[in-house]
Amino acid sequence: MNRWMGWALAAMSTMLAAGCAADAQDAADSDSGDDAVVVDTSSPRARAQYDANVAFALGYKPHCTAKSNRPRVIVTGFGRFLENADNATGRIVSSLVPAAKYPETTAPPPGPDGWSVDPPAPQTSVAIGTVTLPNAGEVDVCAMIVPVYWDLSSILIAKEIDAFKPQMVLMNGIAGDTQDLWIELGSVNLAMTLQDGSDVLTPVPPAGQTQAPIVASASKADRARGLLMSWDSVKSAAEQAVSSQADVTANGEKFGDLLPGVKLGGFPRSSNTYLCNNTTYLINYLMGYPGRTVTLLKASKPVRGKPNYVRTSITDDARNVPRTFMHWASKITDDKSFATAGSEVVKAVIDAQLTAIANGDLPTVGDNANADETLGGDTF
Repeated sequence: MNRWMGWALAAMSTMLAAGCAADAQDAADSDSGDDAVVVDTSSPRARAQYDANVAFALGYKPHCTAKSNRPRVIVTGFGRFLENADNATGRIVSSLVPAAKYPETTAPPPGPDGWSVDPPAPQTSVAIGTVTLPNAGEVDVCAMIVPVYWDLSSILIAKEIDAFKPQMVLMNGIAGDTQDLWIELGSVNLAMTLQDGSDVLTPVPPAGQTQAPIVASASKADRARGLLMSWDSVKSAAEQAVSSQADVTANGEKFGDLLPGVKLGGFPRSSNTYLCNNTTYLINYLMGYPGRTVTLLKASKPVRGKPNYVRTSITDDARNVPRTFMHWASKITDDKSFATAGSEVVKAVIDAQLTAIANGDLPTVGDNANADETLGGDTF
């Protein structure tokens, strides 16, 4: 990394103090105020899964810490999700940093009551590694593969942000079997009332509504929040990387057939209010409001003597740290070589963003004017 890049990154980095809080003391109370997304815990099965998720969230300790002067980036992906036993983004993250091994798990068989808790710990894999990029040089990457559960991934990522103090956060999830790479311009404060990867936990919408707010206390101005990137530089680099990997072939298919191009996704989009947006909005919101605490994973039916919500914050000022979410074709998992090709695209995006900062192309807030017309933001 050249000296100018080091100075530029130092200027952009807002050194986040340790202490992202998942507050066990507060979580033991039954009432957290009005800012919580509420999870339906009305059934014994839902409450048992909820208890497992909250216990894991409260007990989670960061795995990544800042130990060098190299640029630092957090890259996240998901593990298995319902019918997707292999999640393309988890495989890509593991290819990027092999120490973050893909969690090979299956849903547990039903117990005596006809169901079982699907614990989040075995579905989580986090490790730090150093990658060498053409322009940025050596970069430390905190690679995270996280469970596809409402709110949980955001709590884990927020803790790692506080510990690792990244200069960039790049989140990833899957969408269609084959599709363009969607680089999301923004996020929306809405959650579909659909079950998550546990196949049981569901957000509870306010009376008379069909979707639940993720942060109920957020202002109207924060209903849709733009993400922060050097969009033209990043998109151009992603396009070149996708093109360079297009002929990678496995099982009679080419990478370029699965992921033919790159598009910028507008917001809000009615199709993007599920678990990927849940993570994107929360991390975007928390990074945008340093020190602000939000209440997550609030139980719809509090149980005395048990944690019934989790308080989460990012302590220091991360407002200027670039962050986005990328949606990938789910069939990229069909062969290891496809995951490797995907990791090359991730490297190109990271390299482009860090180099853009060094060259004075500072990140800007996502604007729907830049969205591809097929992924334009809705007005709902």
